[in-house]
Amino acid sequence: MSSQYVQRATIAVSEAHIADGNQLALCLGESAADDQTFGTARYQDSSGNLYSVCSTVAKPVFGQMAGQPLVAPDHAPEMDLDAATSAQALLRINDGPASPGAIAVIMGASTDSAQVHIAALGLEPVPTEVP
Repeated sequence: MSSQYVQRATIAVSEAHIADGNQLALCLGESAADDQTFGTARYQDSSGNLYSVCSTVAKPVFGQMAGQPLVAPDHAPEMDLDAATSAQALLRINDGPASPGAIAVIMGASTDSAQVHIAALGLEPVPTEVP
């Protein structure tokens, strides 16, 4: 039995777009819990802009679905479709590093390393202070 999830999608959402990004994740996802996909911004670019990052396996149709007109899914009929559509307009798939005005996505094989994708997005973890 083979999996339908043959790609890895690593997605960087700038801090300002986390709420809308979660509505897009809810719309394109398969669960009512997908509105919690992006949490605290724990990555930064070289300019110090903050991002929430999610890396997950995906079906090959992800890229196609992301470009289609959005419809509220059965698992979340009351979702904020306007917010999801705003986030969709910011999507940049395999189109360079993360930036504050875009939702940057790196697509690759499911066996790709999330860390390699994150580096390709030009991001690194925000340093944590050790007491």
